Amino acid sequence: MNMAPYDWLILARSVRDFDKMNDILNATAIRFDQNIVVAYPDPQYKIQPLNLCKKNFVYSKLDPLIHKKRNNVYIKKQSYDSNRALFENSYYRTSLRFLNITRHKTYKDKMPLLRSGVLNYNYSREFQMTNISQYFLRRAIRTWSRKNNMTDSFKINLLQYFKLRTNTTLFASYLGAWSTDRSMSLVDSPYPVEARQFMGERLVVGRCNATEEKSPDEDTTSSAALMDDVLQFLSVQLNATSVTRYYSKLGFRTYEGAWTGLLGALMDNSADIALEAVTALSAHHEDMDFVFPIAETMCNIYIRHQETSAVRDIFLAPFSPRLIACVLSVALAASVAIVIISRLTSAYRNVRHMSCGEALIWATGILCQQGGTWTPQNPAASIVLIVCLLFAVVIFNAYAAFITSVLSVRVASVGTVADVLHSPNLKIGYVRNGVDQMYLMSTKDSQLNAFYIRGYSEAENLVSTAEEGLARAASQDYAFFAGQQVARHTIRSLSQARGRCALRELPVHSTRADMAFPLPRHSPYSRPILVSLLRLRSGGALARLAAALVPSMPQCTPSSGFASARAADVRTALFILLTGLSTAVIIGIGEYTWRNRKKYRRNLGKCFNRMLNLVLFKL
Repeated sequence: MNMAPYDWLILARSVRDFDKMNDILNATAIRFDQNIVVAYPDPQYKIQPLNLCKKNFVYSKLDPLIHKKRNNVYIKKQSYDSNRALFENSYYRTSLRFLNITRHKTYKDKMPLLRSGVLNYNYSREFQMTNISQYFLRRAIRTWSRKNNMTDSFKINLLQYFKLRTNTTLFASYLGAWSTDRSMSLVDSPYPVEARQFMGERLVVGRCNATEEKSPDEDTTSSAALMDDVLQFLSVQLNATSVTRYYSKLGFRTYEGAWTGLLGALMDNSADIALEAVTALSAHHEDMDFVFPIAETMCNIYIRHQETSAVRDIFLAPFSPRLIACVLSVALAASVAIVIISRLTSAYRNVRHMSCGEALIWATGILCQQGGTWTPQNPAASIVLIVCLLFAVVIFNAYAAFITSVLSVRVASVGTVADVLHSPNLKIGYVRNGVDQMYLMSTKDSQLNAFYIRGYSEAENLVSTAEEGLARAASQDYAFFAGQQVARHTIRSLSQARGRCALRELPVHSTRADMAFPLPRHSPYSRPILVSLLRLRSGGALARLAAALVPSMPQCTPSSGFASARAADVRTALFILLTGLSTAVIIGIGEYTWRNRKKYRRNLGKCFNRMLNLVLFKL
C-alpha cells in the first residue's frame, strides 16, 4: 500500500468500529484536500500481523513441533521467531510468490503479479461520495463482494473520508478491499482533489465594491461582466453556491505587516478566493497563493513624445557668436575696400561715386546671396566682388548642409530607465503614498531605487492621482512611474486635449509580473479552482479577460520619426524682420517729418494762434 496517495491511513479493529470512527472524524477538522482512508477488516478475522502474509514466506522446511536428535539427545526445535530471523534476509527468494513475480507469472486465480500492488487509477470513473449519516458500510461491502466474487475470502475494506469545509458534513466513499490473493488490484484510487466538487456547499468569494468609488491607483480595474461570467463558471464547475462579500478596497500590507481590505480577509480565511486580478509581487507570495496567471503586467515610465523640431532658431544654429563676428567683419572690410577703390578711381575716370552706405548694403547683399545692380568698373573692384562671391558660396553651402542635417537626422530618443535618470531636463515623479511608491521602496533594483530617491527628493514632483501624473507627463518634461494596468485605463479616459496621444510608454522589464486570483496561503481549494480555470482558458474566455484587465495603448497617428521645420524654428528671424520693418517705418516717418519741418512749423503756429484767440474771446 506504499504507492497509494493517502495522507492518513487509519486501521480500525473491525467493521464494528464504523460508527465510532465516524464520530471521531466528524469532530476532527479535516481539510478539503486531504486523503483520509480508514481500513476496516472483516469482523470474523482476528488481527495477527505475522500470519497475514504467511503464505508468501518460507522460514523452515521442518515442522516446529518435531524434535531433532543431536548427540543422542532429543532437543526441541528452535523457536519460530528464531527461524524467522534466520531466513528473513532471503525470504522472498525462498517463496513461490517471488519466483512468480520475477517470471511475470500469476499467483492465484490467474491474477497477474506484475504491478499487483498498484492502485486502479481510473479517473474517468464516477466518483460517488455519500453523506456519512446516510452511508451503510456493510451494505457496500456485500455489494462489492458479490460483484467481485469475494464473498468467502478475507479482506480489509478501505473507506475514504473527506469534508468540504473543516466544520461541515463528513462524506465517505468505498474504494475496495485488500486481500492476500488479489493484493491492491481491486482497490480504486482515492477521490482526487482536482475532481472534487462542493456538492452545493458555499464558496465565499471576495470582491471590491463596485458601488463605491475606487482609488484609481489600485490594480483592481476589471470588466465586471467578465468577472461575473468567471464566477458563474466556477460555481457550475465546482457545484458550489457562491457567496459574494464586497470590500471597499483591495488592501495593502501595513508597516506592521498586517493586510487590510480584501487581502486582509484572505489572511483570516473570511474569503476562499478574491475575484480580483492582483499583481503577484514577491510581497504577496509570502502571505498568499495565486492559482493561475491570467494576464501579464509590469510597471512603466510615461513621458511625452519628444519634440520632432524644438524651438532652436535654425537659421542661427550654424553660427557661433565668433563666426557671426567674423562674417560681419568681412562685410565691413569689403565695404571699406569698395569705397577706397571707388574714391581712387573717380579721380581719373568718369565713374559714379559709391558712398559708404551703398558699399555696405552691396557687401551685405552679396553675403546674403541677394546680389546687387552695381557693376565693377575696374579690376580691383572685380576682384573684391569675386572674393565676396566665393566667400558667400562657402558660407551658404555650410549653412545649407548644417540645416539639412538637423532636419533629416532622427531625434535622439529616451528609451530606458538609465536614459531617464541621466536626462537633466526630465523631472521624475509617481503617486504619493501609493502602491507604486511602496514598490519602488521595496525593490532591489538599483536603478529603480535611484528613481525613487530622485523623485522623493523633489517632493513637488509627486502627484496625488495617476490621472494628474499622466496629464503632467503629456504637457511637461516629466517622467511618471506607474503600473501598466492603471496607467493604460487612465490614458484611455483622457481626452485628446489633455494628451491622450502625446504619451509614450517606456517598459521597465525588471518589474514584469503576472496577474492572478489570490487565495489564502496553502488553500485547500487551489487545485480544483486551477482545473476549472484551465477549462475556462481552453474556451478562450481568459484571453478576453486579460485584454480587458490590461488594455493596449490608445491607437493614435504615429508621430514623424524625422525632424521638420516649423515657424517656431525661425522665431528670431521673424522678430528681426518685424523689428526691421517697424524701424524702417519709424525712420521713414521721421525723415518725412524732418524734410517738411518748416511747413509743419507754420501749421502748428496757425493752430496755436487760433486757439489763443478763441480763449481770449471767451474771456
